[in-house]
Amino acid sequence: MNSKQQFQIGNVAIGGDAPVVVQSMTNTDTADVQASVAQCKRMIDAGAQMVRLTVPSLKEVEPLREIQKRLKSDGYGHIPLVADVHFNPKVAEAVATFMNKVRVNPGNFTDKRNFSQLDLSDSEYAAQVERMALRAKPLFEICKQHDTAVRIGINHGSLCDRIVSRYGNTPEAMVQSALEWLEICEQYDFHKVVISMKSSNVLTMMTATKLLHDSMLQRNMSYPLHLGVTEAGNDREGRVKSAAGIGALLLMGIGDTIRVSLTEPPENESPFGHKLVKSIENLDVKKLQIQDKVLVYEDDEADEECWMCCAAAAAGYAHFHHKLREVQLHNPHFSEMQNADLAKLVMQACRIKILNTEFVACPSCGRTQYDIQSVFSAVKQRFAGYPGLKIGVMGCIVNGPGEMADADYGLVGASNGLVCVYEGKKRVSEPMLPEAAMEVLEKFVRCSVESEIP
Repeated sequence: MNSKQQFQIGNVAIGGDAPVVVQSMTNTDTADVQASVAQCKRMIDAGAQMVRLTVPSLKEVEPLREIQKRLKSDGYGHIPLVADVHFNPKVAEAVATFMNKVRVNPGNFTDKRNFSQLDLSDSEYAAQVERMALRAKPLFEICKQHDTAVRIGINHGSLCDRIVSRYGNTPEAMVQSALEWLEICEQYDFHKVVISMKSSNVLTMMTATKLLHDSMLQRNMSYPLHLGVTEAGNDREGRVKSAAGIGALLLMGIGDTIRVSLTEPPENESPFGHKLVKSIENLDVKKLQIQDKVLVYEDDEADEECWMCCAAAAAGYAHFHHKLREVQLHNPHFSEMQNADLAKLVMQACRIKILNTEFVACPSCGRTQYDIQSVFSAVKQRFAGYPGLKIGVMGCIVNGPGEMADADYGLVGASNGLVCVYEGKKRVSEPMLPEAAMEVLEKFVRCSVESEIP
């Protein structure tokens, strides 16, 4: 293939010269059909062009079918639905018979992430890849039979031990994981594939995606790419972080679908996603002013969110190519202080300068069993003033411990409204109420800060 292939996912064209598709994901319990249908409608009304729902186990398969049925009967059947599956290939196979797309994570489809170092010989490594291929074969056969697409969702925080042991916890490792699966797809003559390379670190996400894009070109592969910064957080910080990574790649001509992942109601995601795509169309990277590794970006965009999109995307693009040391923003529609504050957010998002506590927080999904939005807001308010400190607030154990593995501390959802406290990769508390976990977290933070005082 010499040009990127295009195919239909439901009624939506993806890849090739098709417009960028903006998608989002529910955070309801998929087994709660009424709540999930209502949320899907709100998301679609807000501009979601594709909707993803989590399917933690086989018991959610029939509720998912009913959700699809009700949306169609209520006039929302034109929007493709995506099943998000972790750990259980049987679930992926079941939903592939009626969903438009199935998202699987190679890090936990057959492999595991136990943070263990594996010393595998080349033959042992190849045998594990072959085992993975054989386990994936039934899914691809079902997908071909039902015209179902597959998203291969590579997450930086959930790379399997086999990959990390050989390639490190790196963008290169993410690319290797993706290429293994693309080779498996081609082995079984399955080509209705989308790939994503996600990380809570903007530079890691950008580097991995660009490397995969270049690697596919070298191999004469042409699969559509989905873009997103995981665990971006909320409010202006979450939007700026998403725009820096997604926007910069779109400026490079990379990306076919996007999701702005926010720890907010999911209907908030698509409106900003559409603004991001539109803002990029009017941004000319050739006009960026960069001198002595300082980006000076001027614009007269009056819409605040579009201004955020342009500034973050321009900085993400410039930093990726020039390794900036500073960003200066000028816009006559906003005060000097507003422009300076946005510049600080942009530099933090791109990791040019770390000026505040760095937070990672997942947008949550049906696997989350506590009020992550309120807890994350409380964590931000309580621990905002610690530059150099990284704190995670994660919905569940699926990707939580891995995605925040480089955080100093964090909270990860357990069950029934409870969370666990983590120090790095290590769980240091039993499940407890968020209020109690916050007190434990504060003790760790205080000890950490005090230990650094001479």
